[in-house]
Amino acid sequence: MSSIQDMNNRMKQNRNLRPSKRGKFKGNDRKTLYTELNPEDKPKFKEFSKFQVKKAIDRFNEQSRSIKRLELILSIVFIGVMGTLLIYNILPKKGSPQIAKVNTSKFNYIVEPYVTWSGKLYEPLSVPHSDYFYVPMVGNLDYVDLERTYRIYSSNMVVEYTSNILFLNKNCEIINKLLPENGSIRYMNVIPRNEKSKPEKIIYKLTQDEPNVFGKIYNLEKHFFYVSDLDGKNLTKITDREVRSFQWDSKRKEILFYFYYNKRMNDSLHGVFNIESNTFRLASRQEKG
Repeated sequence: MSSIQDMNNRMKQNRNLRPSKRGKFKGNDRKTLYTELNPEDKPKFKEFSKFQVKKAIDRFNEQSRSIKRLELILSIVFIGVMGTLLIYNILPKKGSPQIAKVNTSKFNYIVEPYVTWSGKLYEPLSVPHSDYFYVPMVGNLDYVDLERTYRIYSSNMVVEYTSNILFLNKNCEIINKLLPENGSIRYMNVIPRNEKSKPEKIIYKLTQDEPNVFGKIYNLEKHFFYVSDLDGKNLTKITDREVRSFQWDSKRKEILFYFYYNKRMNDSLHGVFNIESNTFRLASRQEKG
C-alpha cells in the first residue's frame, strides 16, 4: 500500500515540474523554459509592434464580419424565394377561394367556314348569292394546280398567289377574265355579304403590275382596292391610298374606307365609294353611318 502511495506522490511531483506549472510562466516570460540551454541555442521569437498586431486583428475581424454578412444575405434570399413559392403555391389553395376550372368542352368555338376546292377548272366556285361562278388562277398557269386542294374561306374568296379570275355563267360557260394580263389578287369578296341582302359588287385587293418569274408571284408591288360587277366586268380602281379597313353602308349603298395615318397628309383619313355612281370621294368622320 505504501508503494502505491509513493508512486502517486512521485507522479504529482513530476506534473508540478512542468513549465506550464511554474509560477514565472506568464505571458511572454518564457525564459524559465530554457534556462539550461546556451543563449545561442535558445529560440528567438519575432516581435511585432502594437500597431501591427492591432491591424492584423482588425483585418481578421473584418473578414469574419464579411463572411457573416454574406451568409446573412444568402439566408435572406433563400428564405425570400422559399416564402414566395410558399405563398404562390400553398396559401392560395388554403386561404383564398379556388379558381373555378373552366370546362372548355361546353364552349362553342366559332370556326370560320370554308369550302374545300379541288382546283379543277370543271369544278368552279359559286359567287355567293348569285347565278355566277368563278375560278381562281394560281401563278402564271392557265388554271390551278390539279395535284392539290384548296380551302376557300368565307372571308376571302381567293387562294394564295392568285393571279387572275375566270368568271362563268350559270351554265358554267366562261364569260369573262378579270385582268387582261395576270397580276396578283390577295383579296376578293362580294359586298354586301349576307343572306338577307343581294350582293351588289365584288371588291378586290390586287395589282395588275406584279412581276412573275416561272409562274411565281412574289407580291412585291402594292395592292389597291378595286370593284367590279358580279360577272367580273367593269373593273374599277377605287383609290391609290393604302387602306386600313373598310365597311359597307347599306343605307347609302357606299363603301366606307379608313386609311393609314400619315403626317404628311393634309386631307381626310376616310373615303367613300358609291357603287351606284362608281365614284370615290374623301369624307369627314361625320359622314360615316
